[in-house]
Amino acid sequence: MAKAVTFSMTAVPKNGAQGSFRNTVLSLETANLKDCFLSVFHIGDSYALLSGEALPASHTTTNAALRAYLLRGLVGNASDLDFDVKIDRRSESTRSRS
Repeated sequence: MAKAVTFSMTAVPKNGAQGSFRNTVLSLETANLKDCFLSVFHIGDSYALLSGEALPASHTTTNAALRAYLLRGLVGNASDLDFDVKIDRRSESTRSRS
């Protein structure tokens, strides 16, 4: 079985976003992301920290590719969020040895 790629995500509200930031983050769903698990680690008034795991694939090769994949697949008010994705370095070294 392939080892999961772990990553962290920091989300902030976009300028002009409507509604509650907390509700926006909590309403994110990964239903369209069949190989990805995402959970909220911390949520504050101006940012949220999330952690996740995904099966190794082309969208887990770089931070930018994973971010684009998450942008396309997250359901909810993800368009009201800006976020940064960082793949865990241990996952990077595991992928390079595969």
